[in-house]
Formats: sequence, C-alpha cells, structure tokens
Amino acid sequence: MDKYTGLLTKIRLIKEEPLLVRFTLVDEHERINCLVANPRIAIKILMLPNDKYKASVIGHRNKYDQLVIRWLAVDYVDKFTRELGL
Repeated sequence: MDKYTGLLTKIRLIKEEPLLVRFTLVDEHERINCLVANPRIAIKILMLPNDKYKASVIGHRNKYDQLVIRWLAVDYVDKFTRELGL
C-alpha cells in the first residue's frame, strides 16, 4: 500500500452503479490519478469542492497506474468536513 498527500482536484463521478469516483491528487512532485470504489468514501468525496482540501490517501496502483483508494483523510478539518465525517 502506498501513502500520498496532496490537493484534491478534478473530482468526477465515473459510474453510478456500482459507484465509482475519480479525482486527481496533486502533490509537490506529481499528479496522481485516483479511483474510489468504496461507496462510503466516494459519496463524501463527491460533496467536496475542487481545489480546496488537502488529503492523505492510502491505496495501491492498478495496471493503468491509477491509485485505487482504500483510505482517505482530509487534512485541516473544518466544520464542513467534520460534518461529512472526513
């Protein structure tokens, strides 16, 4: 499992059933394309605005070099993210 921290950008819904969400995690050195299939995490990510929150993620790379997210935590929790449970 790999751990990364960066800014959440380009949050998009890919598929509704089963729920699949993509986003780009931008850190100092690279842009990482990420996928979330876990409905609990995916629903919360869809509620977040683009280019506002930094997050730490843990996941593994698939054969397309995308990071499949297993765990996500938003850094610098504010009232909005606290209500979402991130």
